[in-house]
Amino acid sequence: MSEGEPRRATRSKFSILHLLTFTALIAVAIALALSIRKNRELIQQQAALRTLSTRLQIDSEDELASSAMPNIASRFQSWQVYVPESQAYELKLGLGAMSYASIPPVLAKVQVPAGKHRVTLFSGDSPSSEFRYVVYLDGEQVIEEVMGSDWIAGGWSSSRGVSWPSETHLIPAPHQLAAQTYEPTRDVGRGNYFNEQSDSYVTRLGYRLWIDRRDRTYPPASPFVGFASHTQSLGVGLGDGIRLKLASSSPYLWHFTRPQFGTIDPVLQMEAEFIADDGSVLSSQSETFQSWKIRNAATGEELLQRPSDSSQTTQTAFVHATAKADDSLQPVVEMKWDVAKPDQVGLRLADTPANDRIAQWRLRIVDGSNHLWRELRIGDDPWITPDGITSEELVESSGQTSRRTAEFKVGESDESTAEVRIQWQTNETLPLQIVGRKDSRYAGMRLYEGLPVMLGVEIPAALEPTLAVDILDQQPSAPATKFPGGPVFDAIQIELEATEHEWVWLSLKAKQ
Repeated sequence: MSEGEPRRATRSKFSILHLLTFTALIAVAIALALSIRKNRELIQQQAALRTLSTRLQIDSEDELASSAMPNIASRFQSWQVYVPESQAYELKLGLGAMSYASIPPVLAKVQVPAGKHRVTLFSGDSPSSEFRYVVYLDGEQVIEEVMGSDWIAGGWSSSRGVSWPSETHLIPAPHQLAAQTYEPTRDVGRGNYFNEQSDSYVTRLGYRLWIDRRDRTYPPASPFVGFASHTQSLGVGLGDGIRLKLASSSPYLWHFTRPQFGTIDPVLQMEAEFIADDGSVLSSQSETFQSWKIRNAATGEELLQRPSDSSQTTQTAFVHATAKADDSLQPVVEMKWDVAKPDQVGLRLADTPANDRIAQWRLRIVDGSNHLWRELRIGDDPWITPDGITSEELVESSGQTSRRTAEFKVGESDESTAEVRIQWQTNETLPLQIVGRKDSRYAGMRLYEGLPVMLGVEIPAALEPTLAVDILDQQPSAPATKFPGGPVFDAIQIELEATEHEWVWLSLKAKQ
């Protein structure tokens, strides 16, 4: 027994030693992890601390540098700047129409000597201050521009800071100190609040203040977004016009947006349906349909490309349907944007073998219940309301859902008519978000968030269009609850012949 006791003691001592070592290693690892995390936090705070301390960091004596100084008075901003000796530099103030992607007209500039300086900007950005902008260099006034009290006549409701546009591709890049765009206040009636939303690619009035090489010129910004370096989450089309977005909620829907109307929500939602010469159909109900893809050509998988010239005034994109089965319909729709027609976007069946089997196609425009569409006009005829639909025009009615369908003859009254024009809109004059707030009967019902819009379509008579509308009496979100103000046109359906590759122009205009 006495011979076994030392061995047990040795084994116990060996196990405790390993446990202590393992515990020490864990403690060291935790301490190291905490140190790395603390170091990362300090690095992230370094730039902010430099700003608060007005410390100017110069990484290279051949590059421009700046550091914002604490604001000492309202509407004054100051920076410490460093200007290298390698080039002649100027301090430039641009004022006027601009967006994230564009540069406003340079109204004033002054040469800045090499070395360290202090730049101060006073922004008198209100009608009472006549939108007066003053720039000081080392305490001396060097620039003053007064735009006048009517520059933004009603004042602005919100402002947005914007960075220097990356699309300019200037090397070395200009060094921007400040930039701001203004959202003008809209007159929506006394006591009414309009919660406006838009993105930074919409052109607004604003300013940029920057330092750059003397006499450098700036290329105009492309009017198009969603191509090449632009993200397609903004939509594809015109920065100041209509854009197409593929719906994330439903792979079959096309969303058309126009952020100028005070919302990034779709102004119009569309389903396209295609009928082959053998009677087969591709629609949102087709099991073989997979998705839509936006491409640069009618054939192949080439992604969208940047417009070759920033002054280019027209641009096209091709929307391809993909299906599970190779023998299924896989139509291609060509879309066209024109700077001269910011209110419109063109659609047509692309001239490609993928469309050879298509005999007819339908454009089904949905979501009218959220927009309260209650007025419809064909050509120059009087406006039609849902209550004014005659029994001769009704072709289908469902008492359970309070949904009725009516069909109209279009383009048959005059054989010489070159095109058919159809328009529809809400009967409300205020933004629907205001209507919803003022009328408690709309509580719980989602309404369009932007300005009142008149929608329309222009169709070549050669496509032999037919028109059908769905009329809805009850709110979709609240069965058995009728719409305040009467029934609505919930869907507009236009059927077209596919024998001609003619443009159909869809329009989205602010209601007058």
